[in-house]
Amino acid sequence: MLLDTSDDVARRVDAALAALTGESPLPLEVSADPAAVGTATVELRWREPSLHQHGPRWPGPGGGAGSTWPSSDPGGAAGSGPGLLVGLGTPPAGSADAPAAEPWLVAGLAAGACLDRDVVLLPPASGPPPDDAAAAALGCGLAAGLLGTSADAPATDPPVVHLTGDLAPLLPAVRRGLAEGAAVHLARLLTSAPPGTATPARTAAWAQRGAAAAGVDCEVLDEHQLAEGGYGAVLAVGAGSAEAPRLVRLRWRGAGERVDLAVVGKGVTFDSGGLSLKSAAAMQSMRSDCAGAAAALAVVLALAARRAPVTVEALLPLAENLPGPGAVRPGDVVTTRSGRRVQVLDTDFEGRVLMADALIAALEGAPASADREPPRLLVDVATLTYAAPVALGDEVGALLARDDAAAAVVLDAARTAGEPLWRLPVAERYRDQVDLGWAVRNHPLHERGRAITAALFLGEFVPRAQPWVHLDVAGPAWRGDASAEGATGFGVRTLLEVARQLEG
Repeated sequence: MLLDTSDDVARRVDAALAALTGESPLPLEVSADPAAVGTATVELRWREPSLHQHGPRWPGPGGGAGSTWPSSDPGGAAGSGPGLLVGLGTPPAGSADAPAAEPWLVAGLAAGACLDRDVVLLPPASGPPPDDAAAAALGCGLAAGLLGTSADAPATDPPVVHLTGDLAPLLPAVRRGLAEGAAVHLARLLTSAPPGTATPARTAAWAQRGAAAAGVDCEVLDEHQLAEGGYGAVLAVGAGSAEAPRLVRLRWRGAGERVDLAVVGKGVTFDSGGLSLKSAAAMQSMRSDCAGAAAALAVVLALAARRAPVTVEALLPLAENLPGPGAVRPGDVVTTRSGRRVQVLDTDFEGRVLMADALIAALEGAPASADREPPRLLVDVATLTYAAPVALGDEVGALLARDDAAAAVVLDAARTAGEPLWRLPVAERYRDQVDLGWAVRNHPLHERGRAITAALFLGEFVPRAQPWVHLDVAGPAWRGDASAEGATGFGVRTLLEVARQLEG
């Protein structure tokens, strides 16, 4: 289903915010009470070669994770009523690029999109059973899948998923996953929204609305406040659009004053390339260029909704990159909030410019303070370069970090969350491609290694002593063609897991 009208978008976003912040109940419940079990079933299965060699193919020609197949005889404890077989793919090898929780998340999304009645969830008869991480991923998928297809109004009689047998002890993990699914759903919805509706100002207003509901501190800087504050990089990216840029800062104070996790999310609500105009085909899905900001917003609201004992801050730099009369020209020099200058050689390399100011702001705090302790961990998430999916394909995100310990924290969280990340090097040998001494240039003048040089550019605005991780999610942030609601919400579960590890 494609979002089509401003009213429709507003209604759906309001409903998603209400579900995430607890203003309305989720349209799905989970129970371990066997007395309430009906006859409809959802059975999970690993792909078993014998089923393909000596009988009908199941659950469909590929048998991959997320494949679904109707069944009139699931053969489980719930009886022989109509059911749904959901594929888990082949049993995972447990490698870093194939997290063990990933098939459970994918299977949950597929099953959730089909739920219209109470069901009993049957564990797989063979292959690895779910643990807490897999159960949370499954719950996240069930909620996100159902929310993506359900009506805007809260369900008066939501379907119940009943856990049986060995699954019953996993009830708390599944419930945690349901709440995470609401966060994933919001990120997907904001990213897929038409850019003429999800403008910088409108997106900032949604952030304010969610923050008010969740008890999150929220500050929004408009174009006048950005100019007064010296945010020249944010202003430069948005200079060609009639829709003025915004910078949103959200903080959930769940622990002490020091920020445990600061997240900067790239929020280009539409990217035409500016004066360095993209081709028509390359522009078609560029409403997705705000996926990082959508993820960062969803994470802070989700942590606040469960009153997480961790202090988290998110910076959302929001702008449209258009070739209007005031647009920045290739060759222009802009000054960031820190005073460091940026030479813009290609206006389609705008994300790193926008994020420079936001990284500086994340390290300063609000209000800016010279004696503020820096965040324990700074993570930025962005659909930043085409080079990342060229290297890693469309399903694996790129992680770049100067600090091995910081990289390990995020990689471990991603494996637990079921979101595949792969570490690329921050190769200092390429630094002279971006560092001119008197300025940093946004284009390296080289065709190769651009995911690395993008990280090197961002690193010019992050002190070397600061634990910092850069996530380039240009590949896995979107699935399908430009007409689809293709946003995946990639990164939300990883960041929530990072925060969970930092709690206390």
